[in-house]
Amino acid sequence: MAAIYRYEVPVDDRWHPLQLSGEIVHVDCRALHAVEVWAIHDDSPAQTRSFRVYGTGQPLPDAIEHVGTAIAPGGQLVWHLIEAP
Repeated sequence: MAAIYRYEVPVDDRWHPLQLSGEIVHVDCRALHAVEVWAIHDDSPAQTRSFRVYGTGQPLPDAIEHVGTAIAPGGQLVWHLIEAP
């Protein structure tokens, strides 16, 4: 049986591994220093995937995938969730 789980990726200039068994369905931000990710979770084997948060205008490495964008509370900061290949 599937469910949707919530995960957090801190805004700290580091890569963070998440164990995901399904696709990401939403990215958002309810706090200044963390981006939240909602993903399908089921009985499939989980895969370790690495994510990092970048701010608008911050240089990005090559060969990455943009997962989603979230506006921090107050609207002054915009975070972009990036996945490593």
